[in-house]
Amino acid sequence: MAGNVMVVVREVWDTRDLVSSPLDESGALKPGALATRFEPEDLNALEAALRLKDAHGAKVTAVSVGPPRDVDVLREALYRGVDAALRVEADPAALDDAALAALAAGAIRQAGGADLVLTGTAVTDNENALLGAHLAAALGVEGVSWVDAIEEFGDGRAVAKRAVEMGYEFVEVRCPAVLAMGVALLEDDPRTPRSAKAMLKLKMKKAEIPTLTPEAAGAADPAAAVRTRIAGMETIPPRAIASREVDVEDSAALKAMLDAVRKGD
Repeated sequence: MAGNVMVVVREVWDTRDLVSSPLDESGALKPGALATRFEPEDLNALEAALRLKDAHGAKVTAVSVGPPRDVDVLREALYRGVDAALRVEADPAALDDAALAALAAGAIRQAGGADLVLTGTAVTDNENALLGAHLAAALGVEGVSWVDAIEEFGDGRAVAKRAVEMGYEFVEVRCPAVLAMGVALLEDDPRTPRSAKAMLKLKMKKAEIPTLTPEAAGAADPAAAVRTRIAGMETIPPRAIASREVDVEDSAALKAMLDAVRKGD
């Protein structure tokens, strides 16, 4: 079988390896303090979609909201093998996940709909891990969160392997449906998201990416769909940890050090 799969992808702040506060004295983000990256969980969703393409011949379309900043996630998706890309003109920094879902759902409808819509479960960039739930509500379909893998797809149904406490459960849903993929996979995991392909980079470097206005996506005023706003931000001071010297030959001293570490002293 084939099928139509759409993946919502995002460009988010890269908060790894911070050495100083990215905020100014007013609590606002300093210009240029942070770079951006492809949301890791969205890369997992993209890989899941591409595996459906490999296994079933599904058509995969990547959808994103807003212009690229440091990383053009749609072009990166094209470099990895998606069949099409679609951008919605809007400022994602001014949107919460409900407004983002409204725009993405409108774009999905304009593109003809999908059997499966995939996205990542993210908590960065004004998100609260509810994009998948909002997408399902906006599209009026079933949604499954914290999906590790798609076990089956076809005949109007999908079976998702979902992480739960102490194990997994397998959830069957009728298509169309929204699946929110879980946390980032380890580098040595066999399901690691594939890298961009040099041949596709050459082919897709200047490929035209269709763009929709918010009106065309069914949200003439995206701000009206916003339900939550950031009231403020603050950084947590780094914890100062004093070094200790312990005689490696002194078993009592080593035990005392381990006990102190366990207690958080």
